[in-house]
Amino acid sequence: MKLKTIFWITAILTLLQVAPLFGALFSEGIKEALIEDAFGVSTLSPDGMLMFETFALVLGCVVLGVFFLIIGATSIKDLHALRRISFLLFVVMGFLALPDLINAINGDPTAPLPVIMLNMIALILLLYGSKRGAV
Repeated sequence: MKLKTIFWITAILTLLQVAPLFGALFSEGIKEALIEDAFGVSTLSPDGMLMFETFALVLGCVVLGVFFLIIGATSIKDLHALRRISFLLFVVMGFLALPDLINAINGDPTAPLPVIMLNMIALILLLYGSKRGAV
């Protein structure tokens, strides 16, 4: 599979993962659903709400930065460099997924299952690209 195709698929999956966080910043309904899913309550204290909104904004911006990094990698032509970048993106995306995986194993609140699955698909594609990707 071509690495540029892997990068585009991964970029789209990354945007789909972060969409609920940005949605929570603009929609009370999405925010309440995420809070209910994560904490088991529909509302938080004002301080808790501020922390959640800050978390959503910071994590959303970080993931958006990773999205643009992935898109920027599509302009590279060297196969060795593309494979190295694919592996490095695998590491970054793995560390973004790690808290959710640890919480899921421990039975603690975590991201919604579709978000975790999208990240796992992205991780598999990036690892595959680092080993067998073509130009």
